[in-house]
Amino acid sequence: MVLLAQYVTPVVVGLYAWPMLVLTFYYSALDGAIRQVVVPSFSNKNSYDFLLRYRRWASICGVVAMTATLAVLWLVFPTSLHPQIVALLPLIVVPVANSYAIIPLGFLQRADRWRSLANLQLGVAGLSLVVSLPVLFLTKSLLGAALQVLLAELLFAVFAHRSAVRLGMLQHLRTIGAGRTLAAEFRHASWFFILGWLQGQADRILLGAVAGTAALGSYNLAMAVARNPGDAVSSSTANVLRVRLDGVEELREVRTKADHLLIRAVALSVVLVVALDLGTRFVLRPLLDDSWSKPLEAVFPASLSILITTVTWSLAPVLMARGRLRWGAPIKVVGVILAVPIAVAAAHSIVLAAWFFLARELVLLLLLVGACGRATPVRATLLAVGVSLIGGAVVGFL
Repeated sequence: MVLLAQYVTPVVVGLYAWPMLVLTFYYSALDGAIRQVVVPSFSNKNSYDFLLRYRRWASICGVVAMTATLAVLWLVFPTSLHPQIVALLPLIVVPVANSYAIIPLGFLQRADRWRSLANLQLGVAGLSLVVSLPVLFLTKSLLGAALQVLLAELLFAVFAHRSAVRLGMLQHLRTIGAGRTLAAEFRHASWFFILGWLQGQADRILLGAVAGTAALGSYNLAMAVARNPGDAVSSSTANVLRVRLDGVEELREVRTKADHLLIRAVALSVVLVVALDLGTRFVLRPLLDDSWSKPLEAVFPASLSILITTVTWSLAPVLMARGRLRWGAPIKVVGVILAVPIAVAAAHSIVLAAWFFLARELVLLLLLVGACGRATPVRATLLAVGVSLIGGAVVGFL
């Protein structure tokens, strides 16, 4: 995103944000939900057959949604931007690659191959950049960004499948018998994550409608710099915790396992926030021109929310362990409603919007803690809230 901003205007970055909104909806409604049930789905044939049906329908729905999005952009935006819209065509295939990765991914998670998965994700990210960066430099268009997303998903699907086969996935599937599917759990998780998507993206949708595509592009850059590295930490932490809590029913054990993992994750997030601040000050400011100065000022307050979401994202597996995932749905609705003041603030000041964003995440964390009850990882929660408040106070004082 930062390299893209060096070559294109905020309007073009805002144009890229629209299909990414649809893609993140796909990730939330389908990919995020299926990840909640993919590991236990290897316990019986009925659940595995459900994964196969999911793979087929997720691919179809994703391709249709992305194609329709690009068609709408073609009709709405002026002809001067049509070459940039054509450059986004690789995004149409992304849902197919993503849906075909879910089965081998689940098998590798079931086998606790976290180090292998991390190395695999790092490797495919590097390979995708090797191809997409020269394309970006040569074309100075959205083609490089779109190719990077597609190649990362496609390479991960191919290499994850090969790793799972070598580990004995096919032999395991021949041994499983009949059982109960997890379709109901998938539906509950899907609604939960759809509301989560609305919570996370409503501010962008409203901002694009209220202040236009250029303002959306500025806001999107600030959030990409501040949030993307932290989202990777939050997502991976939640994935690990979900597997560790599989089959755990005693509340004290749920709390202990969550606290043990999340304290380390919050500590890593603190280091990440500091690194993002230093990188913004000494790398991005000299690299980008003055049109991006305000988004860069918003990076630090937005990055403080990493500390909060490191915990909140992992409270979904805690709620699932307690059988309370549906309790999270009304809390996500609150998050959607709180997107309104964020969008209004962003129409006036990107920096103010970042502070509103942080405040919303704090409110949602407190509500989720109430839903988790005695299973709440208290020490990790207090650490995350305390450090984010101290960071915000220091910036306010300076």
